[in-house]
Amino acid sequence: MIFFYQFLFLVLTYFIAAIPFGLVLGKVFAGKDIREFGSKNIGATNVSRVLGKKLGLATLLLDGFKGAIMLIVARFTFYESNYLHLFLVLVSFVAVVGHIYPIYLDFKGGKGVATSIATLLALDFTVGFLVICFWIMSFTLFRISSIASLVAIFSSIILSYAYESPTSQIIFCAILFVLITVRHKENLARLLMGEEKKL
Repeated sequence: MIFFYQFLFLVLTYFIAAIPFGLVLGKVFAGKDIREFGSKNIGATNVSRVLGKKLGLATLLLDGFKGAIMLIVARFTFYESNYLHLFLVLVSFVAVVGHIYPIYLDFKGGKGVATSIATLLALDFTVGFLVICFWIMSFTLFRISSIASLVAIFSSIILSYAYESPTSQIIFCAILFVLITVRHKENLARLLMGEEKKL
């Protein structure tokens, strides 16, 4: 029976993580569809560039919170599960997929960075905290969000391995890196051409 409830929880996680907060905040507070401006992405970076840093920060926090809160709820709801960490990894994965491929927007969502980092923080606090540190250091050095994001997510693989995290977590981090790299293909192309904008 617990597996049935866990399946339902994963479905709920997807629908909550798929909420496009960047789009919602843009329409409510600025009267704009963020998909029609800048990079046309619903994530915090584009919201910050187009609608201002306050709405960008709000988008960042909400996109992260929607993933992290589902992990926290799962941890306390299914604490008796024999495979708790594996289930938490699945919740993390579904949360990120929900953000990147939201059913509400014909499966065209954000790039998943904020949701990924927040779920990592909720999944493994030490690794998640250090990933945030890597993002901050990379962004401070380059002032380019895409570089900081890719460096941070890649570091999660190394850090998870270094701290002897479960294999499922290491695999999850590797999948995250592939997903987020693919979602940043346009940014990478602009970087190669020297056209990627700094914040």
